[in-house]
Amino acid sequence: MQPRDRKDPEVLGRYRILAVIGSGGMGRVFLGQAPDGRLVAVKQVNADATDDAEFRARFEREVLATGKVTGAYTAGVVGHDVTTEKPWLASEYIPGPSLQEVVNDFGRLTPSGLKLLAIGLAMALLEIHRTGLVHRDLKPSNVLLTNEGPRLIDFGIARALDDDISLTATGAVIGSPAYMSPEQAECRTLTPASDVFSAGAVLAMAATGVSPFAAGSTPQTLYNVLYVEPDTSAVPQPIRGIVDACLAKDPAGRPTPDELLAAAQQLEVEPVWPVRVRRRVAEYERDAIAWASGSTVPSPEAPRKPQGDHRSRGIRAVAAAAMVSVAILIGSMLVGIGVRGNAVAMADPPLALTERESMLLDMCALLGPDVLGDLGTYRSAPKVINESYCSVGITDPAGQRLSLELSIGYGWAYDTASPMGSTIAWLPVQGNRREGASCDRFVETQIGLRMPLNMQASGLTDSCPLAERALAAVIRRLSINPPLRKVADGSIQLLNACRIMDHDLNLRIVGDPAKKYPTGSSSCWVTGANGEFHLDFREDTRNDNTTPFTSFRELTTLDGWAGTISDRDGWCEYTLTIRPTRDELAEMVRGTYIPYDKTATGGCDRLRTLLTPILAKLPKP
Repeated sequence: MQPRDRKDPEVLGRYRILAVIGSGGMGRVFLGQAPDGRLVAVKQVNADATDDAEFRARFEREVLATGKVTGAYTAGVVGHDVTTEKPWLASEYIPGPSLQEVVNDFGRLTPSGLKLLAIGLAMALLEIHRTGLVHRDLKPSNVLLTNEGPRLIDFGIARALDDDISLTATGAVIGSPAYMSPEQAECRTLTPASDVFSAGAVLAMAATGVSPFAAGSTPQTLYNVLYVEPDTSAVPQPIRGIVDACLAKDPAGRPTPDELLAAAQQLEVEPVWPVRVRRRVAEYERDAIAWASGSTVPSPEAPRKPQGDHRSRGIRAVAAAAMVSVAILIGSMLVGIGVRGNAVAMADPPLALTERESMLLDMCALLGPDVLGDLGTYRSAPKVINESYCSVGITDPAGQRLSLELSIGYGWAYDTASPMGSTIAWLPVQGNRREGASCDRFVETQIGLRMPLNMQASGLTDSCPLAERALAAVIRRLSINPPLRKVADGSIQLLNACRIMDHDLNLRIVGDPAKKYPTGSSSCWVTGANGEFHLDFREDTRNDNTTPFTSFRELTTLDGWAGTISDRDGWCEYTLTIRPTRDELAEMVRGTYIPYDKTATGGCDRLRTLLTPILAKLPKP
């Protein structure tokens, strides 16, 4: 870790640059700090590496893909700017040693540590695979250990650099031979099973101290991966059975991450790191606090490396923990085998919706007989509630009357949802209860607009299996040919509500941090210190005529658009008709401002300030 020099930026985006972690042929890596005090690793690419327009496009595509990966067992991108002369991205900073370091310093893990490692790897792979990515370089140095469990790093960025001559020179090895799968060694198409093989090799290394395929040369290591059955006799039971299953040469013979997770959870030990590992994690955390406070002196308790290694403990702590996908930028500094960042898109993504498809999904077509026909006979045609909500009644083969509702699932049910332990097309299934007469099941789409699809089922003593079965049928249809609603050119239903907002205006009215959440196909929710701003573009029953309204809703106009206004209990809502569509329906804009201070006044004034520039951008009917 070195201080910034005069050529280094003081700020990148919203991140204050504290120090330099490293530099190389592709750029520099900085230790940064967000406005709320959190530390991040900020990677900035050199301008000469991005002169090529195609490179910039690839870099942007991969940054956005990596941003889809979130979760407690991975480290994700938290900010980026790919439009500047020197593109940069900020990754979550993780104060913890790598698995490689821990095994080198302390020896193999205990059964308790192995259980925590196996659970964490399975959870991380579930998160990465549901985005349509394969990690490709799961190895001990890419697994960081924290008190909460392992964190898997270095995913999603490398594809932007795959065609760079510095990374694909003759003789370069794609991946880390001692931990790559046989299909990767033969340059075949990779699937999630490849990462499961690597996870088995990592578990074996953690249990024994060495990779089961390691040899004196790279060719011999690759030969072992392809043709030699590994000797896992030193791996303690029952973890040995898990490792052996993961290391099957045939991808079809390996467990899925779900199965790996289930097997790890059944190990009859407590999932916890050994004491020496927890102490090492604490040392990293102290070092992080020291850098954040402005001190460049490592904590006095932090141990030094044995003589012969002159790097300080503080440098090791921050450099190892902060390097989430960092190798793509400082690869020329490192000596070893492997590509700098290695995630690639699956050959056949499980659910690949474009943004337009996400916005225009025909929810009622997804409840049609061609999708759900084997669940029962239809009592009536699917009923449109709004563009993001449809319901249908069916009678199952046993004569029971069932109800199914498909929606973009934001709301109280989604807020209380938790993982159910199953997946549909690599997407983890969530729900608000394990069983019940009325039951919700969610999956959150990861490609296109990120949004939860919710299937609610009712009519049985336990409707949860029905909800999950119906949701699986919907996802299968979406993966093949998503049905879309037809809208006119210039429809506001094609607008991205989060993008059309003015961030500086949101920040001034709603308050810091004015964080945006997409809450539907064309909806956005902004939260800040002062309150919330909700914006929806939708098709709904028109309200620009003299139809009677409840006592708290009145006819009004705003910037020439007719609609209604509600002003009560400190919050304000405008619902404006933009253009009639069919029958009594119309395209509508709904804006809502909810102050956190219930005694505050002027909510409608604030809402008008927020809505006015948005209305000015709408296409004219």
